[in-house]
Amino acid sequence: MCGRFCCALSTDNIRNELHDENVLPERNTEWVDESNHRPSYNVCPTRYIPAVIEKGQSQTKIIQSMPINARHETLTEENSMFDKSKNVNRCIITAEGFFEWNKKKQAFYIKRKDGKMMLFAGLYSTAFIDSQAITTCTIITTAASTFFSKIHHRMPVILEPEDVNAWIDNKVLWSLPIIKLLKPFSGELDCFQVSEKVGPIKNDNPDLIKPLDLQKSSISHFLKPVDLKDEMNKSLVTVDQKEINAEKKPCSPTLVDKSKLPSAPNKKRKRSIDNESDATKTPKITKFFSKK
Repeated sequence: MCGRFCCALSTDNIRNELHDENVLPERNTEWVDESNHRPSYNVCPTRYIPAVIEKGQSQTKIIQSMPINARHETLTEENSMFDKSKNVNRCIITAEGFFEWNKKKQAFYIKRKDGKMMLFAGLYSTAFIDSQAITTCTIITTAASTFFSKIHHRMPVILEPEDVNAWIDNKVLWSLPIIKLLKPFSGELDCFQVSEKVGPIKNDNPDLIKPLDLQKSSISHFLKPVDLKDEMNKSLVTVDQKEINAEKKPCSPTLVDKSKLPSAPNKKRKRSIDNESDATKTPKITKFFSKK
């Protein structure tokens, strides 16, 4: 679980965020293998992510880009490859948020509600392969909080900024004060379902961390209940706007082509019997009834 992250910030922005949250004492903190950092909305195992560690006996905080291991530690397993690291190689793995899948294979994105960086309790270990030192890290998990248990039965250990110094202190061996930090996150988390496109690691864009309900391609976007008041207000606004546009529209004179107008029917004028010329030509009706 917790095998996918979002860490799309640049190296400078990460430094600034961690400094503002009192995780780093300086904005220009040393960054080992800084060139290996690649901002991504879909960080998967084996890719490099920023981790905060203490440098040697000086206990100076630095950032180092490390490949994240696909394995997640519970610190209860025997013969773990990171078992020795819990004494002196504890680190803070930073991200903006992470992805998790529930039993229905639905993807969710989780981030802090206050907008702060995710500070995961982690361990790191250095191995030599072909005489080359390779440092990898892993995230420690714990039992899920009541809120998070709706998605998964375990969750990463998310630390507060004030717990960072105690966790990465390489002079403090594994002991009860350190173990007490490994508890479910008690702060507020913002959790929402996201697109299944986060599955393939080739996909890497801002849409991966957008709520599924807000994406136009989501069926839930079309099945979202309609607010009748909002729809009525939209209709009224549309009608009013049409009336305003009609009033603003200038009235231009319409030119009529008289040649295309239908000709008026010829009405026969009623002849008047008072017309003398017609009267002489028209015989009187009494003429036909006169006696011979």
